[in-house]
Amino acid sequence: MSKIVVFNGSPHANRTTAAVLNAIADGAASKGAEIVHYDLNAKYIRGCQDCGSCRREGKEDAEMVCVEDDYLKPMYKDVLEATGIVLGTPIYGGNITAQTLTFLQRLRPFRDPERRSLIPGKNFVTVITQGNPDKDQYVPRIAELQRVFVSYGWEQVADVVWGGAGLVDGALPEDMQKEAFTAGEKLV
Repeated sequence: MSKIVVFNGSPHANRTTAAVLNAIADGAASKGAEIVHYDLNAKYIRGCQDCGSCRREGKEDAEMVCVEDDYLKPMYKDVLEATGIVLGTPIYGGNITAQTLTFLQRLRPFRDPERRSLIPGKNFVTVITQGNPDKDQYVPRIAELQRVFVSYGWEQVADVVWGGAGLVDGALPEDMQKEAFTAGEKLV
């Protein structure tokens, strides 16, 4: 069975970004995938301390570990087992959220001492929600986010960007629901 790990980088657990991520998860689940969610704002998460523990020589793949014992600690096992990763973030002040940046930095244990990926071959979807109706406004920021995942040898199967984002009566508009659901199906 496929395992999809979904990371919500929004400080709002149940708003726009979460709604898109849930629709993607529904699409993946419809194809039989197990879904694991992480709310990057829900618990205490420390940033990378660049201590080097995760890069020590002779480390085996199974020993990929971060010394930080926080909410993200189980994420390492989940990402190792995953066939697909989903990361969603709103754009605030022209950039990804601090929660998202912290998560990206905590992926460092997935590289060997020469900075090569230890876990290539996963699929990924990025989700960007933004108040600006121009979907192309933040293309450079979106590309930076995607480059991180590509540098791990992961393949992008979809990119969901919602310009002028906002739930209508608490729900995703039908076109966004369909786009997100389809992205989830592609992950599996």
